[in-house]
Amino acid sequence: MPTQAFVPPAATVLPLMVRGRQPNTETADPAVTARLVDWFGRARTFIGSYTPADDTHLPDPDTSLSRTQLLSLAIGFTGCDTDQARDQRTYTVVYADPDSGKHNFQTLCVPYYAPASPLRFERDPAGPGCRIVWKPTGDVLAAPRFHAGIFGASSHYYSRVAPDLTELPTAAIISPYSTCAGGCVGCSRNEVGSWAPPPRDYIARHVAGLAADYDRRGWDRAELISVNITTGCQPDEARELAMMLELIAAYRAAGFSNVAFFPFTYAIHSRAAMDQLREAGCLGFIGTLECVNDAERLRQWGRHKGAITFEQHLEKYRRAHAAGFEVVETDYVLGADSYPEMLRGVAELFGAGVAVVPNIKRNYSVAQLASNHADIWAMGMTYVADGFAACLATYAHGTIKRRAARASVDYLRRHGWPQVGLRGLPIRHT
Repeated sequence: MPTQAFVPPAATVLPLMVRGRQPNTETADPAVTARLVDWFGRARTFIGSYTPADDTHLPDPDTSLSRTQLLSLAIGFTGCDTDQARDQRTYTVVYADPDSGKHNFQTLCVPYYAPASPLRFERDPAGPGCRIVWKPTGDVLAAPRFHAGIFGASSHYYSRVAPDLTELPTAAIISPYSTCAGGCVGCSRNEVGSWAPPPRDYIARHVAGLAADYDRRGWDRAELISVNITTGCQPDEARELAMMLELIAAYRAAGFSNVAFFPFTYAIHSRAAMDQLREAGCLGFIGTLECVNDAERLRQWGRHKGAITFEQHLEKYRRAHAAGFEVVETDYVLGADSYPEMLRGVAELFGAGVAVVPNIKRNYSVAQLASNHADIWAMGMTYVADGFAACLATYAHGTIKRRAARASVDYLRRHGWPQVGLRGLPIRHT
């Protein structure tokens, strides 16, 4: 039976997860090793016998998981040891599915319990070659292609790539300040304490840098049709809205004339603010749902963000639909909810017209590892595969990725790839 999610008593001081929680030294706790060896060993067995769903009849082939994708998620959840320098703890690698040949980009983390992890991330001395090794036996589990270390990343990345992994000008995920572009050391900023006020000219610097990159690559700025704005640097709705509107105006002034915007925000809630975003050229609205269970969200994410209840999230997405957004999405990181609660929450979001974009938590500390619900430990990859299947079914509502993918196919066909289709595009952002 699934265990009940932890509900803190009234006297509990919240949040449990606090800033700057990482230790100064790494741990090789044998109890952590035993837990991860057991979990990942069962994951390998599950993945080996997993049969991907047949989506050949669907026009948009992004609603099923391959065995390689599941393996990349299991690696991301477990975390890797490595001999790489510890100034970087997050890497993006590209896996290739041996059955379909399709590529998917995925991140892996080097946690503070790295010596206890049964996985090791190895890089070739030169070139993009790398390996994920099962430390107990030395078996190579996967040999992906190294793409990037995220620490110190730029304020943008191009979210669509060609079949040969060449970046395309059609879509960008931007973070003018903070979050991953500020240097990713952990997916929960409440855990890692990565807050800092932005400089006054961060928007101008970001847009100028992106425009210069287009010019350097010889790209037409009019080819950019989709920008996903993710910042996390404004403390309230008024300042978040002002930042979004200033950013959109700066893009227009810089000659990005065909772009539609998709703001990712937890600070904007009111219909009035949503209407202003729509009028400024936003076609979609993206939120983030840390977990379905309200008590667990408060425990892990604190009062400022975690106090937004699941029902309040639903109401916000209903307002977004009423405001006329073509796409309404929420990101959902699996792991904090019980199995039934996860599936119930995804079903309710689907009923509210929301596309639920799933991912798996990267655990950087022992505290984050312990924050995962007992069901993911007990059920293993069944929890992950069923959660992803439920989320991917919500893509029937339409997603930002599908719009950008169609534009990317059009671009490629105009630039030397006449036979390319949606199935030929790598999965750049899960």
